[in-house]
Amino acid sequence: MNTTKILGEAVGIQSQGVVDKTEAQTSEGLTSAVIVGRFLRGRTDKPMTIHQGNIRGQLGYEPNNLDYIAVQDCLDTGVPNIQVLRIGPTLNSEPEPAE
Repeated sequence: MNTTKILGEAVGIQSQGVVDKTEAQTSEGLTSAVIVGRFLRGRTDKPMTIHQGNIRGQLGYEPNNLDYIAVQDCLDTGVPNIQVLRIGPTLNSEPEPAE
């Protein structure tokens, strides 16, 4: 059997070999996220962009709020920023007065 890398006009089968990608490490990760939840403060009319530098200022600090913990955990995993939509007061806060 003749093996050559240049077939020219000859009839034959071209093979580029097998590349095993089953154990390849991918560097891809989560780069964006959207979280809907209840927070102490923040906009309710459109999503806010939250990052490590503004999380407490935009959402208020609530270490016992599961929604707040979810946002903080997501940022801690390396996501640069998260779109957060506030849907109302937190469950453990005072109810908003009716008008």
